[in-house]
Amino acid sequence: MRGEPSSGEATRRRMDAPALRVLSVEALPPGTIVGRWEVLRRLAAGGYGTVYAVRRAGRPRAREHALKLARHVDSPWFSREAEILSRLRHPGVPRLMTADAWRPGAGSYPFLVMEHVEGESLYAWSSARNPTAREVGALLAQAAEVLAFAHQRGVLHRDVKGDNVRVQPGGRLKLLDWGAGWHPEATPLTDTGQLPPGTAHYYSPQLHHWRASAHLPHAGESPTYSVADELYALGVSFYRLLTETYPASALGAEGFRLREGCTAPSVSLLNPRVPKALASLIDRLLAFEPEARPPSASALSSEVRSALAYADEEWDVALFDWVFPPSPQSRTTQMEAGPAGPMAPGQEVALQHARLQRRDQLQGMRDARELRRRVPAHVAQMEAQAILAASPVRRRQALRTACRWGGLGALLLLSLVWLTWSLGVLPKQKPTGASGGINVALPTSPPMARPTTPDQAAAPGAAPSSQVPRPLEKNAMTVPLKKDRASRSRSLARDCTLAVSAASTLVACAGTPLRPEPQRCPQAALDSMKELRLHRDEKGGLTLDIRYPWRMDVEDVTVKDGDIVSVLQERHGRLPEGTLLYGRLWTGGEWVVGHYTRAETPDGHTHPVCLILGNPEQGGWWKNPGSKPGATNVSRTVGYTVVDAFP
Repeated sequence: MRGEPSSGEATRRRMDAPALRVLSVEALPPGTIVGRWEVLRRLAAGGYGTVYAVRRAGRPRAREHALKLARHVDSPWFSREAEILSRLRHPGVPRLMTADAWRPGAGSYPFLVMEHVEGESLYAWSSARNPTAREVGALLAQAAEVLAFAHQRGVLHRDVKGDNVRVQPGGRLKLLDWGAGWHPEATPLTDTGQLPPGTAHYYSPQLHHWRASAHLPHAGESPTYSVADELYALGVSFYRLLTETYPASALGAEGFRLREGCTAPSVSLLNPRVPKALASLIDRLLAFEPEARPPSASALSSEVRSALAYADEEWDVALFDWVFPPSPQSRTTQMEAGPAGPMAPGQEVALQHARLQRRDQLQGMRDARELRRRVPAHVAQMEAQAILAASPVRRRQALRTACRWGGLGALLLLSLVWLTWSLGVLPKQKPTGASGGINVALPTSPPMARPTTPDQAAAPGAAPSSQVPRPLEKNAMTVPLKKDRASRSRSLARDCTLAVSAASTLVACAGTPLRPEPQRCPQAALDSMKELRLHRDEKGGLTLDIRYPWRMDVEDVTVKDGDIVSVLQERHGRLPEGTLLYGRLWTGGEWVVGHYTRAETPDGHTHPVCLILGNPEQGGWWKNPGSKPGATNVSRTVGYTVVDAFP
């Protein structure tokens, strides 16, 4: 018909239409150009915007950054966040790169480009691991130090919660999302009669009181958010981390009247594994009266550091129980599909409803039993992933430190040479010889160090020796681990890229033998190792019993008898880096004996294997000085050997 475009013209018009019209700022596809930045993937979404991983457009090898894009046109919260981040230059605060606006059409969407922070939120970090009180205390101290730094500069975060706390590989902490923050010169962005931005679960009793009574006549002025409210929110975050539940509300049954005697159950009551000192700090943060809480974030940090300085072995116990899989011989009782027995007419619906209620109650009981439990294999996988992610960070830190000290040393050396030459301290060279009659004493060279014997060679990847010398072993390892890579420099470089395992140590049964009985490797394992190209007497390195989040400054661990999961530090045969090794430890004898019988690759495939700690000649790995019965201290990085029979 006349006036209607042909199909070809319609198609051409659709192709010529700008693609930006169909884009949503909350779900930009990869490749979208925002200013000078190219979107790589969507990371998260918050109350005011969406966060994307980006890099400079046209630079495929550029470093990744985080771009926070406003959800609404001309959002004023982004200028507030840019002001706050420009005031805070701290390792625990993301670094602001630039602030700009994106104009895909008529509207203008503000955005911020910040440092891309690797890691997990506080709750995700805890749920994927089985941390200790010492690790949790270190994170609490870091969070308090970040808040203290901000408070000293007049800045309040006003949305402190576990979802905004990012734990990086290596245990470093950063506090994200400062968009709801406040500083003295900030322009008000909320009405006078509104609560400050934040999350209701983390409001202090005073904020809850105003929130519940705001609709009443003579409710009073809007509350002023203070440091005490911020510390209360921090207490809620770590209360949930330690108990995996929020504290009970301080509101009474009337809904708006505070009950001063209503306090959350103590952390120690819900999780007896939390040391009393740490539980007491959390309980004080959740005190009803603001005056009963710590006076400042700086004071809180000092108290936590003091508690950590005097922490005993109780702080090194895993905070949560381990989930033990059911025995293959166990039977699971399942409910029948429908109601059994005769039913009166018209009762089918009621009986079915009661049956569903019963099923929900049973599921609730199961969920309650599983609360505060960890799966050993899942913890091991997450720890390995965290360390693999930390390797580039550790490598960059090592290179940055080396370059900094190298440049400083070179500058100092040149300065000394120039100074000594200018002052004439360096003597002029004169010909010497018998005819000159001058006897010049040649400087004596320092004595050469004794060459390292094979028995003294350290296993690559092993922890550096401490000031206390190791006792002489009766049977030294005859073959150094990875002898072809015993170079110190290459060992240091490899240490920067080690993948670390996570493991669960189970309580040993009474009467556990000091070491297992010798036995041949099963034929299935021999065939599997042949296919994996694992040959007898080959050696490698693994990381042992990491029940806690990995840290760069920890070199030793304490192990007990029981099952264990470790991780390969580097590729061996067809087993890639990060492969999980499942086995068992015996610590009652002179050596720590370890037998590994199963390997699980990162893609989920399992293979029967036969590996042991140390060498077959000694049958295990040596203990560190100070080991006690039931608590053996060993290096975190140890060596293993492929065998065809367990000694």
